[in-house]
This record gives sequence, C-alpha cells and structure tokens, in this order.
Amino acid sequence: MEQDIKQHTYKVGSLFAGIGGFCRAFKNEGFDVKWANELDPHACETYRNNHPGTKLYEKSIEDLSVITDGLEPVDVLTAGFPCQSFSLAGNKLGFKDPRGKLFFEIIRLLKEFGRDRPKILVLENVKNLVYHNNKMTISIIEEEIKRAGYWFRVPLDSKGNLLTDKSNAVVLNTKEHTDIPQNRERLYMVAFSQDIFKFNNFKFPSTESNLKDVREFLDLDFKADPEFYFDENSKYGRMFAEKMAEGNRDSVYLLRRAYVRENKNDCTFTLTANMGEGGHNVPVIHDDWGIRKLTPTECVRLQGFRDHQFSFPKGMAKAKQYKQIGNAVTVDLVQKLAAECLHKLNSMQK
Repeated sequence: MEQDIKQHTYKVGSLFAGIGGFCRAFKNEGFDVKWANELDPHACETYRNNHPGTKLYEKSIEDLSVITDGLEPVDVLTAGFPCQSFSLAGNKLGFKDPRGKLFFEIIRLLKEFGRDRPKILVLENVKNLVYHNNKMTISIIEEEIKRAGYWFRVPLDSKGNLLTDKSNAVVLNTKEHTDIPQNRERLYMVAFSQDIFKFNNFKFPSTESNLKDVREFLDLDFKADPEFYFDENSKYGRMFAEKMAEGNRDSVYLLRRAYVRENKNDCTFTLTANMGEGGHNVPVIHDDWGIRKLTPTECVRLQGFRDHQFSFPKGMAKAKQYKQIGNAVTVDLVQKLAAECLHKLNSMQK
C-alpha cells in the first residue's frame, strides 16, 4: 500500500511559466507537468527547448480558457505572476497596473475549473507584495484566494510584520534556504483546496548552513568569450578595477548606475530581469584573464538549473538570456516546496 502511494504521479499546470523554473522543480520531484502558459515569445522558445513534452499555450493568460483551450485538470497549479507592479524597484501601482491585475486571471481560471480546481496553489512574487499599499494588496489576494475555495491566511502582527509560523505566505531567500550562494528574497504562497484538505498547514523549508562557494558555479579554468570582458581603460572597466583593488579579488561585484558594489558575503547579488541593460546589474568577477561579467550559463547555475537539464536555444541574444534568468525562480528552492506538496498529496491518499 505504501509503495502504491509513492508511485502515484500527480499533475501540474504552470501559469507565467517563463523558462520553466517551477516546472523543472516539480519534475525533479516526480510530478507530471501537463501544460504551461507563457506570453513572452523568447521565453516560450527557451521553454520548448527544455520541456518538449509539455503542452505550452503561448498567449496571454487573459486569453487562456479552461473550456476553450481544454485545460486538463491538475493537482497543483503554480504561478509566478508579474511582480513589477508590487516591487520597490517598479512603479508600485499594484492592481492599478495592467500587469498587477493579472492575479485576478488566476482566480478566474480556478473558478472555471469548478469542482476540478487544483488541490494546491503555489504562487511566487516579490517580498514587497506583503507591504504594498499599506497591506491592502495582500489582504485582497488573501480574500480572493479564500473565495475561490482555498485555505489561505497571511496574518500580520501589530507592527505589520508577517507571522511566518502561522502563515501561508513566507519570504524565502535562496542563500538561506538552499546551498546556492545567491541573495534572492522572494515571497512564496501556498494554498489548499477546502474540498480536499481538512487542515491548513504547510511546512516551509528551514534555513541551511552549508552554503557553497560562489566560484563553484563559475567556469574559471578557461577564458570566457571576449564579449564578457571589460576593457580596463574604459569607464566601467576602470570603475571595477579600482573597486577590486580595494576589496577581495574573489568577491562578486556589481555596477549600480554610478557606483560599484562588492558582495562581501561570499555570494552573488540578486539576479534581475534587467541584467545587462546599459552595462548594469550583471554580476562581475575577476578571473585569470581579466574583469568580466558572469556568463548566462553561470547565472543559470546560480538559479539552480543543472547543465544537463537546461540550455538556451542556439543563437538567442545574450540580453534575452539574462532577462529570462532574472525572471526565473530558483529551482532548488521551489523543489523543496514541491517535495512538501508531494508529502501533502500522499497523506491525502491514506
């Protein structure tokens, strides 16, 4: 009986799938990803390159329909819905921004599924979502998810801080909850269908203390392509050279507008969707051949994608690669959530 439970294969659907971070994480835990939805054509190209067996709906979620598109019911629905509207780095317009309103499309699809709605929801967004618009945004999200038929709570204390031990929404950091040295804080939310589960409890991953050396993720035994190196006589090249002369040669550095930052915590800064725009925000190191940006391959590793499980389509522009990496979730972190989802679904079978 126990063996039968372990062999049960659960189905996953992925909204705002990007290059497939959620999908890879759940596949690694034995889930069957039946379908995914993504609008960006370049991300779709990358997704198909890595998930050829998954049905991909290349369209806006606003045009996606359970009935018209024949979406297969799934056990788990994942969605890293657009975060620009809620980010401190964005316009902070929230639901007034068309991108912010896309959250309600998730709710619409849940209602279209009716009694066949997913048993578990796994959502991801920026940390600031909890505090956006004086906590009103997260309150609306909480209420909408409950109305759709799910257990979901986001309690705050008297100072407005998240009560993590009682919450379905928790801020997790890649460098604290995996062994990958990337300082990346994101809000993860998990909700359970009230039709299936009697209790609302989800064990989010605990912190780890075995962080790997960031240079384990880098190709330091050979020279990178010339395009990644800075001319040390150029404006940016001089800025990096001067900062590196003051700091640790083995640290990761970052150009932020008019200044260079050193990461003194033996990890890399948050990989962002605007890496490379105007020469900014791409992590930079000093190797045996000079000062250079991290390559897309190295950045992909710092998001938890393994070399044998992921590759970009040939000929894709580097700027597009960097953007897709910055928009992705860290596979190893989501895989821990997937493992707990599997545990909850298996306990349902007993």
